[in-house]
Parts: sequence; structure tokens; C-alpha cells
Amino acid sequence: MKYYSEEHMRGIRLALETEILGWPDVTTKKMFGCPCYQAAGKLFAFIVTKGLVLTQLKQADRQKLSSLHNTSFFKAGKRIVKKWLKIPLKDKGDLNELMPFVRKSYEEALLKE
Repeated sequence: MKYYSEEHMRGIRLALETEILGWPDVTTKKMFGCPCYQAAGKLFAFIVTKGLVLTQLKQADRQKLSSLHNTSFFKAGKRIVKKWLKIPLKDKGDLNELMPFVRKSYEEALLKE
């Protein structure tokens, strides 16, 4: 199963990277065939085709995000990862209101060093 298409997500990837690659201790890595973002080596976000996945949100932040957006759990094959929220993205403009949640996921990842 292919999780990521650069052809469809290039603009979103570039917009996200412009924002987060300047944050302290952020690195990129390919995982699941997707561009992934780590804070001090801990995964906090990655892009999938038509979506963004946040991996380090606290339960309260996952609930708040789910109340604001149509979220789903990330599925890795048949496995469902209930702590990783997938948020649909149509274009790079959708990132603006998600950035506070991206930042929270980043900050939580830093705490888990």
C-alpha cells in the first residue's frame, strides 16, 4: 500500500517544511514511504496523500482536534494506531489552522527525549 504521493502533496510538504524545519531539533526522515518529521529523534508528524498525521498529541488535544476536524486513526496495513490522528488536507491553506496542533505534537515529542 502506497501512503504518499509527492505529485499530489508537494505543495503541502514544502509549506509544512518551511514552517517546521526551523524549529530546534527537527529532522526529516522517510518512513512508510512518507516524509516524516522528528523532534530530537522522536516522530511527531508525517504527511500522507491527502492528509497529515500527528503522533504525539495528548488525549485532550486529540479530542479538541477531532471536534474541529474530521479526523481518523492512522492505519498501517491492517493495524490501527489510535494515538496517531490523521487529518485530511486539500491544500496548503489547510495547514494554517493545524499548525498549533503540529506545534503541540512537536513539544510533546521533545519531552520524550
